[in-house]
Amino acid sequence: MLLFYVVSNFPSIFIRQSSGAGLYHLIQDVVGFQSYMWVGPSSFSTISLFIFIAALILLLVIFRQKNHKLMARNKKLEQENAAKDRFFSIVAHDLKSPFNSLIGLSEMLMLHSESMNQEQVKNYSKMVHQSTSKLYSLVDNLLQWSRTQLGKTDYRPEKIDVSIVTSNIVNLLRISAQEKDIVISLNMNKDLVGIADVNIFSAVIRNLVSNAVKFSKIGGTIYVNGKMRPDKMIEVEVADRGVGMDKIQIEKAFRIDSGTSTTGTFNEKGTGLGLILCKEFVEINKGSILLESKPGKGTSVKFTVPSIGYNMN
Repeated sequence: MLLFYVVSNFPSIFIRQSSGAGLYHLIQDVVGFQSYMWVGPSSFSTISLFIFIAALILLLVIFRQKNHKLMARNKKLEQENAAKDRFFSIVAHDLKSPFNSLIGLSEMLMLHSESMNQEQVKNYSKMVHQSTSKLYSLVDNLLQWSRTQLGKTDYRPEKIDVSIVTSNIVNLLRISAQEKDIVISLNMNKDLVGIADVNIFSAVIRNLVSNAVKFSKIGGTIYVNGKMRPDKMIEVEVADRGVGMDKIQIEKAFRIDSGTSTTGTFNEKGTGLGLILCKEFVEINKGSILLESKPGKGTSVKFTVPSIGYNMN
């Protein structure tokens, strides 16, 4: 308000001060109240007036900067609180379902195994194994995400054969894909040698392919492709023809505060941490990630990792 008054009434103030009105009249003109301080006319010149106005502008700039910093700090605190709430929500609710399945299935085996035939025992044992695997995956994602938030991720970059590492992870996940008659098509160019932490890279592949299996329809196909880009970054793509995502879901996919967790085509549960973890891990490995999707058409996730020929500088 003070600066606005000075700028609005600058011509009249300037004339009064140029005629030697002194600091007393300047304070009256600018602030609009009586002052007990008196400084003679000769002690306050036109130059002093400009300095005074410049000081006001500087104070306004400083105030706005501090206000912006305060707003940014408040926004960060809100995001951290939302992340904390989401974490406790996952622990309280999303982990409950696999435990309930395990308790129920193990109780059935314990009480009725003697009356079951071998095939029934085998089927129940298979369901116990599936529930245990899903529970392990959920807990593993939670622990890894917690480490990234605490800055305690163990990052050890080394030369890795991206094609071989990806192939090994995909082969392990083919079993879960077969339960939905899903085929995983692997098309990786040879000689894709990158610089990355092999465990972090493996976690990204595992999460992306698991997500693709989760949201693919029965009898679908998942495509895992890898190539060298002209800029010497290795690009890996995991694509499916599943349920897809709309624009709002895409915007929330990498945000922990959004609370996004979608049920799979086989009613598979999740924490919503998979893509968030992938983004953080890809960035730790000095890469970038891109998500493209359309409802009913499927999803494509591309991420990069530096090759041995990439200039890090």
